[in-house]
Amino acid sequence: MNKFINNFEFVGHTYFYYDLNKVFDTYPALKKLPITLKLLLESNLRNARDSEFNTIIDTFISRNNYRQIDFYTSRVIMKDFSGIPALVDLASMREWAKNSNEDVEKINPQLMLDLVIDNSFDSSEKELNRNAQRYKFVKWAENNFKNISVIPPNSTNFNQVNLEYLSTMISAKNIDNKIYLFPESIVGTDSHSSMINALGIIGFKVGNIEVESTILGSNLTFNLPEVVGINISGSLVQGVSINDVSLALNNLLKDLDLKNKFIEFYGDALRNISIEDRVILSQISKDNNARCAYFIIDENTISFVEKTRGVDASLIKTYYEKQCIYNSSYELVYDENVSFDLSKVRPIISGPKRVEDKTSICNIPSKLDSFKNGNFVKDNDIVLSSISFNINNSDLSLLVQAGLIAKKAIALGMSINSNIKKVLYIQSTFHKMYLEKLDLLQYFEKLGFQINFENNIQDELVERVSLDIEKFNLNVSSLNFGKDDFSSINYKQIKSNWILSPALIIAYSLRGNMNIDITKEAIWADIYLSDIWPSIVEVNDQLEELDSSVYAELYKNIFEGNEYWQNIEYKKSSTYEWDEESTYIQGSKFTVKDEITSINIENAKILAILDDSISTEHLSPLGQIPSYSPAAVYLESKGLKPDEFNTFANRRGNAEIIERGTLSNIKLRNKMVLPKEGGYTKDFETGELLSIFEFAQNMKSENKNLVLFAGQNYGVGQSRDWAAKGTKLLGVNAVIAKSFDPIHKLNLIKMGILPLEFIDDDINTLSLKGNEIISIRSNMIITNSKINLEIKRESEIITITLQSTLDSNEEIMYYKNGGVLSYLLKGILTQE
Repeated sequence: MNKFINNFEFVGHTYFYYDLNKVFDTYPALKKLPITLKLLLESNLRNARDSEFNTIIDTFISRNNYRQIDFYTSRVIMKDFSGIPALVDLASMREWAKNSNEDVEKINPQLMLDLVIDNSFDSSEKELNRNAQRYKFVKWAENNFKNISVIPPNSTNFNQVNLEYLSTMISAKNIDNKIYLFPESIVGTDSHSSMINALGIIGFKVGNIEVESTILGSNLTFNLPEVVGINISGSLVQGVSINDVSLALNNLLKDLDLKNKFIEFYGDALRNISIEDRVILSQISKDNNARCAYFIIDENTISFVEKTRGVDASLIKTYYEKQCIYNSSYELVYDENVSFDLSKVRPIISGPKRVEDKTSICNIPSKLDSFKNGNFVKDNDIVLSSISFNINNSDLSLLVQAGLIAKKAIALGMSINSNIKKVLYIQSTFHKMYLEKLDLLQYFEKLGFQINFENNIQDELVERVSLDIEKFNLNVSSLNFGKDDFSSINYKQIKSNWILSPALIIAYSLRGNMNIDITKEAIWADIYLSDIWPSIVEVNDQLEELDSSVYAELYKNIFEGNEYWQNIEYKKSSTYEWDEESTYIQGSKFTVKDEITSINIENAKILAILDDSISTEHLSPLGQIPSYSPAAVYLESKGLKPDEFNTFANRRGNAEIIERGTLSNIKLRNKMVLPKEGGYTKDFETGELLSIFEFAQNMKSENKNLVLFAGQNYGVGQSRDWAAKGTKLLGVNAVIAKSFDPIHKLNLIKMGILPLEFIDDDINTLSLKGNEIISIRSNMIITNSKINLEIKRESEIITITLQSTLDSNEEIMYYKNGGVLSYLLKGILTQE
């Protein structure tokens, strides 16, 4: 790759980079690759050994989707939900290193890790106790590990901080005293990690075990993705919001097979789509199973970076221009081409009975069939207009669009009937600051909206209206944004509840009823929707007025935290001193395993025999910790009462809880103890029924191996690292099933557990009871091998052949070394 190194001068500095243009000159076929594949190509070539170079080039030229490529991450971002357990593992590694006389200081994240603590802050005694335990540990980690930054609670929300503050778009590395630039790349464990695609950065969500591997310096591996190109054209018509665009995009994508594919948005109409709106479209694409939904870097991208960071982004622009990635004019070749014409998008409304019922707003009058009158209101009148912005629906353009329509309405002397209760909920202080900076908040107030920043305004109706509805049995309407639950008492009188964009809520409220086709008929005297509807250009112009001073104010104290956070004390030490009384933070019992060269699982007991489609929820529940469960007994021993148990999910930083929770689902059906359900098994030597945890502990004390049998699709459902981690903690050495969920199978391997598949047999043909003794042997550990399993029961010995699911050399390495974390830590400790 050295022959493709180039450099350029910028403001008196020389920057080096791996020049894709030089690659394209040598291999012209690569010039038409989609931008995302060019980014992956650069990354793979930059990190390749000489022997791998030709294979990589051939993979990208042939677009061979059966070949694997690597994804090299420059940064990891995590919420505390998944980030704290990862840091617990790192701290446990340090503890093991100390006890093994290894260099503790070598154990750090091998790349930048940003941990964002949940923005909500509950001051209840129960939550303060929980947070005290967790935050004490996090502050220790922040001050003892290298390459970690922590954003405390009440600073920002996860959805925004990566986009508006943390992302750098390019990364730099000092190699032989030369500064090399390369594209930023990100992974995280939250579904919003992929929002960064809106900035022209490849980033996506992966499982916790993959993230921990990445933190320890491993790269991700997956098949070369197919790329679907979506050409965005046209302009939005009046009445259309980004909500309508995202719904139209969802309808377009839902019939496509996008699993593990990349989406790449391009086209002339992109210039009118703000970064804030690109985020929404990227998330919709991710919701339709696309791995990545990438927007090509253009003027909007650079402008957004400059206004949010208060920097000159010329270096970023220059780098991507030199790589022919900035606003690419090449005719790129996609695996599939899709057209998305914005001019064909129409405003959509949900309701009036079910949220899932959607219709175009021009069809609303045809759905109205009752026209009774009261003294103050009549059928189809609007009596409640509720606009709610929280961290989950934070698209600023929607709020600006609504503010502009309110501003135009006030300028034309329009008002909203006092019979309509009007509330604007703004959960985020950021949105409040944005509206104040743009001087739009006053127009909501002038239209009679009660502005609620502290959730202390109720949705109760105007009293005379409420009495009128009851007396005349009227069918009135509520208009809502950010709310889809109408079961509260404040909605009991309202028969028609509609969900629509904030701007349309204001437009309909100005009219006062739902009786018209608002796209054609007058709203107020001779004023039509077209007279007050802001164009996308007007909205974007307003967003551009949010200059760097706003964001500087927002993020100036981002790492300081509130007074509670600042007053948390921790002990300075290279290893964490675990508090035995802590019920939220405990070490993960990490150990490094010696490398093995053969498989010898001798005289193992069977822990459970499970049926088909055992999900990760069965294996590792996240819900409330049940009374009388092993986890509950542990918590009671620490002095906790049942109302203090909390959930398994909130105690993921405590391996004692997760081990006791594994295979404890109350709906688990272990064939060894049927008809009894739940996390139980049988000790055939004593005849006792025991909890799975208790039996596993007994086997550990006797140094006996454990195996688990199952049917088809073992480990289906949402990927959960603790489903595999907890199984390992119980002492399970192998899982034998008819088939595995691919992700869970890989997680088992990465935890050092051997997944084996039946070939001709299964748990039914073998008539397994659970009292059998199992031995698994193989002199070699190689990919796709056949392995013998010996079953002893009474005087009978049966030997069957199983299929190993160790499918790659990488998986072989992980298994031989006791799991991926053990394997990677060995590499870190041997570094000079």
